[in-house]
Amino acid sequence: MPPPRFPERNGFFRMGRIRNFSELMAAAKQARECRPPMRVAVCAAEDASAITAMETAARLGLARPVLIGEKRRILGIMRETGADPALFVIADVGGEDEKAEKGVRMIRQGEADILMKGMVPTSTFLHPIFRKENGLSEGFFISHCGVLHVPGFDRLIIQTDGGINIAPDIEMKKGIIVNSVFVARKLLNIDRPKVALLSASEKVHVKIQSTVDARKLAEWAKDAIPEADVEGPLALDLAVSGEAAKRKGVTGTVAGAADILVSPNIEMGNVIYKALRHFANASGAGIVVGAGCPIILTSRSDPPEEKINALALAVLYAGHIKEAGYRITKIGKRP
Repeated sequence: MPPPRFPERNGFFRMGRIRNFSELMAAAKQARECRPPMRVAVCAAEDASAITAMETAARLGLARPVLIGEKRRILGIMRETGADPALFVIADVGGEDEKAEKGVRMIRQGEADILMKGMVPTSTFLHPIFRKENGLSEGFFISHCGVLHVPGFDRLIIQTDGGINIAPDIEMKKGIIVNSVFVARKLLNIDRPKVALLSASEKVHVKIQSTVDARKLAEWAKDAIPEADVEGPLALDLAVSGEAAKRKGVTGTVAGAADILVSPNIEMGNVIYKALRHFANASGAGIVVGAGCPIILTSRSDPPEEKINALALAVLYAGHIKEAGYRITKIGKRP
């Protein structure tokens, strides 16, 4: 079922909090009723998972896929999967670097709306995006937000940053928090997100820099992000388990009820996301926030469902991207 819709004064409708990917897709379908399908440039599209996902998206009216890659190989995959070539535009490009460059160029020239990673390493895909000349960073802070639906939880959980910022300093962490709160409020309709700043302990230890940073960031957020509750440091169990918080005597608004898990470095963020996906059978999606267009940064091992979920996030994000850039550029710095 789609989330409830509440009437607003201007005659449009605001959807209630999005708690699972079915509701997210319903929101994306509603959003696309107001505009044409998004043109999605898939860099290195020689990938059965990406082609299957984009075919589904095209049939749903969410996307007009542009597949960037070696045409011969792409058509071969289409024959194997039974995909209809008539649903796609194919840009015949060879070489990993060239495929990533072509995607960014299409965005810059107004030929595509959304950029998506295919069968290309993340570093190769991101390189032209961050290039100072003709890139897509445009001076804004950029980070990755993973969105997960974990069996047994009644809500979607945002995990950040497991894809872009390797060892963020405290200023970069501010940008990561701002981006994640934006995703929670504007894309998932969470009125007041609960943000957990993760570490190995809930106590501040001078030898564990992430605990020191978390305490400072929690204080900073009280004035900087009044629309969210930001607390830390918190260990993962205390962030998501009310029972664990009760047993350890940890109180607060966020403990046991976190909507957003902020990791201190890319290793923790990446492992949490993939562990939940592969050990806990969570379903997921991911979106890059702060660039000049929505960017879908999925793993090459991700199934088609995860790529479709990510596209739904990107469709919703497209309607807010100018607002996001204005807010995000005020805090943090480029990675």
